[in-house]
Amino acid sequence: MGIAQEAAIGFARQLHKEDQAEVIDFDSQVRILQGFTNDAATLEKAIRQTTPNGSTSLYNAIYISLKELKKVKAAAVSDIRRQAIVLLSDGDDTSSLIEFDEVLDLAKRSETAIYSIGLRQGEIGRREFKEAEFVLKQLANETGGRAYFVNDARELPKIYQAIWDELSSQYSIAYSSANPKRDGAWRRVQVRLARPGTTARTKLGYYGPTGS
Repeated sequence: MGIAQEAAIGFARQLHKEDQAEVIDFDSQVRILQGFTNDAATLEKAIRQTTPNGSTSLYNAIYISLKELKKVKAAAVSDIRRQAIVLLSDGDDTSSLIEFDEVLDLAKRSETAIYSIGLRQGEIGRREFKEAEFVLKQLANETGGRAYFVNDARELPKIYQAIWDELSSQYSIAYSSANPKRDGAWRRVQVRLARPGTTARTKLGYYGPTGS
């Protein structure tokens, strides 16, 4: 746990002055240990309060994280905030009241990239991790994030650094859809790059508009 905390603290210490982060701890319950702030020392204190205990309400935690991010509004139209969730979990969901499909739908409707880190615990952990692995991969793939899986907590610092490096070097692209339907249906988006040997990692689509 100490290694995981230090890795997350290293991530928080790299925040730019315009960045904000929130710390959420979850086991059988979900607790917001620290609301959004730019203060690295305050975030560090909250991260050190995280504890592994009891069952895992993973879906509840993601749902609350997405709702919390939705509350954060840009000060101006030009001040667009890129939003991301960095999720560390070591097992299947065992106690959430919310179903995975509901969480996935909310994630797909958000503008939030989810970076999931699955920490396997030995041989037993690898056998019991199949469902959690699917969940973490799908959340990441659908939102344009990335899923990582490790067997040793000592790998966490480089993973947190890789996530930070990616968040610090992303590009935003936009297009105007030629589809006139306002049916609220899911629309797949595929981005292809002309440069050989490169691939684009983006969210896989969006929900179309509704109403008149």
